Amino acid sequence: MHAFLILKSSKSDIEEFAKKENAKVYYFALQKIEDCRNLKKITKYSFSEKTAIVIESIDTATVETVNSFLKNLEEPNKNLIYILTAKSLDGVLPTIISRCQIIKNIRENIINNNDDDLNDINLKLEEFLKMGIDNKFLFMEKIKDRGEAILLIENLILNKHREKDFKNLENYLETLKNLKANGNVSLQLTNLLITSFS
Repeated sequence: MHAFLILKSSKSDIEEFAKKENAKVYYFALQKIEDCRNLKKITKYSFSEKTAIVIESIDTATVETVNSFLKNLEEPNKNLIYILTAKSLDGVLPTIISRCQIIKNIRENIINNNDDDLNDINLKLEEFLKMGIDNKFLFMEKIKDRGEAILLIENLILNKHREKDFKNLENYLETLKNLKANGNVSLQLTNLLITSFS
């Protein structure tokens, strides 16, 4: 894998990750089309040592900038990896998500403050994916807590990424965005079921 998308990370986390990849770190701002042109000038050369280009806050870059950057991910140079950061998945374009390995948090114990909660949501996710559409509706009806709904959708997105199944990914990301913007929990989950599972 030559591209990683790391969520909720600090600079020390990124540098620790790059160290494990045996890569030198080079930070690059990518917010405008002009930044993409400058990046291409740099990456057209060969790298004698493994190098990690870190692009922070990819979730705040313009759509035009991200689309221009995609070619870098599709045609990586030898000895070059990309480390992208974002606060959450809902601000990142699906085309970026599909080309990166997602790392929810570099330090395993920070994925969730409570391991029991994490195990519980993983069990619920496994159950949910095996259900028929009628049982999926019943399952979603029971979820009233916004935090639980957000965690479930985030895990559904990560599962789709692991399975390399990008169908309806935009629907999942839109649901996540709406939940975080205080959209009605039941309505958002019902809409997701209608648009993605029925």
